[in-house]
Amino acid sequence: MNPTKSAYSTNGLVAVVKGTVSKNAQVTYQIGDGAVQKGANNDGTFVIQVPGQLKKTTVTVKAKKSGKTTTKKVSVKKTKVLASYPEFAMKYNLINQQMKVVADPLPTTQKNGLVDLYKKDGIRIRANVQNQQVVGIAYVFPVKYMKNKAKMKDFAMRLIVLSSAVGADGKQVLKDYQKLAKDAQNGQTTVDNIHNKGVTFETNFSDKGLYMYLVKK
Repeated sequence: MNPTKSAYSTNGLVAVVKGTVSKNAQVTYQIGDGAVQKGANNDGTFVIQVPGQLKKTTVTVKAKKSGKTTTKKVSVKKTKVLASYPEFAMKYNLINQQMKVVADPLPTTQKNGLVDLYKKDGIRIRANVQNQQVVGIAYVFPVKYMKNKAKMKDFAMRLIVLSSAVGADGKQVLKDYQKLAKDAQNGQTTVDNIHNKGVTFETNFSDKGLYMYLVKK
């Protein structure tokens, strides 16, 4: 078993730990001192998605085949905190209410790991929460809605809510996004990230949709 690196950085919400492994070997992994989890072996390659961590964390990967176990340890680098989860949840709920955005209210505490804040009709807002800290947020919006005025209005409102709840200027972030979207429509394949009040909005367009990650760098 050979991981591609000894140390991985978080990109978006997760660090992607990958490498080669014997075909048909059973792959398991453990994040820090957490529970042992099953990993997938895709014809001799493994890919493990590790949610961004608040401190440098060891990931122990094991491959078992024919009674023999191979163990490798890699590390996932520390990721910065985006916001306190209880504070974020309070602001998110309040701003949704003020702007009359339809959304289930968030609980004041949250379990560790990747959680869906909103998921409907292919639109998804997901957060990585560790020890009641928001480490990152992903906002996914399907390309098929980009010419639908009602859906785009809803997208804009949710972007303002998310941005404001993590301490950025929501209206300015929306203006900056609209410029990026215009550049993408004009055929620009790579767009700049948005930076606002210490928050980075990593923005990618694909043929399926928009992927935006809210992180602290």
